[in-house]
Amino acid sequence: MDTTGAAAAAAAGGGGSEEEEDRARLAAIADRLQARDSVRLYTWLSHRCFSDCVTTFYRKTLGKREGDCVRACVRKYTLATNASAARFNKLADPSAAAADDEDG
Repeated sequence: MDTTGAAAAAAAGGGGSEEEEDRARLAAIADRLQARDSVRLYTWLSHRCFSDCVTTFYRKTLGKREGDCVRACVRKYTLATNASAARFNKLADPSAAAADDEDG
């Protein structure tokens, strides 16, 4: 009987640290996923803009038209990514959306 009481007391007292450890693990997993997704987006964007804009391989540097195309391509996808992230944040946090509606 003493062991059951001791186990219950340990669970009650140690529960907070287990929750903190779980939160730390989840935060680490979220950080890894975010880093992986950032690398994937960068790789995809580089491939997409390069294949859309670079047409000649006679020089080591981009021509003016190719450089302008790459910049416009990256700008377009950056703006789209930022807009979708902002929209997602508003949907994920209704209180922030309500505050924005009151301000606007």
